[in-house]
Amino acid sequence: MDKNNINISSIETYINEIFDNTISNNTMFGAMIDRETIPSDWEDMCLVDLSRGVDDFNAYGYGVVLLWLYARPLSSGRKNVAAMSRMERKLNEILAGAKHENYQLRRRGVYSEYDTKVNWHCNVIEIEITVF
Repeated sequence: MDKNNINISSIETYINEIFDNTISNNTMFGAMIDRETIPSDWEDMCLVDLSRGVDDFNAYGYGVVLLWLYARPLSSGRKNVAAMSRMERKLNEILAGAKHENYQLRRRGVYSEYDTKVNWHCNVIEIEITVF
């Protein structure tokens, strides 16, 4: 394995290329914007989180990317499952078509949350990344 492939900036560049404004037109990397600055016309958001880092096992690298898919609650306060489902379907399409000579992505798991900092529902998708 070329050690330059495990460089976190190289991985972030690749992740940025495939996820930036594809799952949601409102994609952020690393940190969520303040609740007060979220435009009122946004229905969804995506936060890409690489904070778990990448382990170097010499022959390959391994890490987990978290995708926080946010959907603005409906006026009733209920989860906007239609918006959430649309984002997850798009994510599945992206993962099915993601081909790279140095990086392999695999959807590992998902769990549902309610983010009290922004008062939106979210699904957190765990994506495994293997570096060759």
